[in-house]
Amino acid sequence: MTAMTTPTHASPAERDGFWFDAADPSLALERAGSHVRLARAEPPWIVVDQSIASLTLGRHWPGQLWRVRVTQLGDMSGLVAQPGYWRAAAIELLQPLPLALLFGPHGEGVLDVLARIPDLSREQARALGEHLPDDGWDRYGRAWARWSSEEEGGATAPSGAVAEASPPSEWYGVLAASRRRGGAHSPVHAGFMQVHKLLRQRAEAVDGEAAFIREVDEDGEVDESLAPPWDGASDALLFAAMARGAPQYLSADDVEVLARPWRGVFGEPG
Repeated sequence: MTAMTTPTHASPAERDGFWFDAADPSLALERAGSHVRLARAEPPWIVVDQSIASLTLGRHWPGQLWRVRVTQLGDMSGLVAQPGYWRAAAIELLQPLPLALLFGPHGEGVLDVLARIPDLSREQARALGEHLPDDGWDRYGRAWARWSSEEEGGATAPSGAVAEASPPSEWYGVLAASRRRGGAHSPVHAGFMQVHKLLRQRAEAVDGEAAFIREVDEDGEVDESLAPPWDGASDALLFAAMARGAPQYLSADDVEVLARPWRGVFGEPG
């Protein structure tokens, strides 16, 4: 898959940045041509990120990714210096961008995974989880470790190299990490979070409350997790998103193994 080269960082001097336009009912927007503004200049603000990598996607999917210019700032008080985004009351739409850019240079692979989730059946979910690799989380974790090392200025292992696995407890189930250089939260930006959100929505739509296991811990907090077969499907979809969306952080063998449950259900990518 060819990596994308569209610019993914903004021009802070011009207050040019990136905005994901989704059908969010919490934002009362007025639109006139290429201009978008809040009906009232008050929170919640339009959030314009300076890097695509730092964009946070909400529950509303899909939408349109835009390069925009802030034409009226919102209230920036209470933020750290250089927060990496602007609160805006009004913006100008400059350029529509491919949705795949949300997930990095190989984002089309993540988009394909996301596109399958809204119609996922219980039978497909069960099939995805039936053949999970025993060392899947170790392989997933190695990609995270390589990405983290690169983002912190270290060298990334060559794609064919065998890297030492990180402790499983460090990366097991991780969807996002603290913001790295350039604003990224993961090897596929917001991709893992979006896979998890959409799968939870689909599981609830199919099985209702039975899709979740809820346990009360010793502090009285409720821990909620996916019940079978959705828990196994979640693992398989996260592995597929890593294999297809971040192959630069994986060996060829890791890519093949992590994508195997996906291919068993959906076949080879077109």
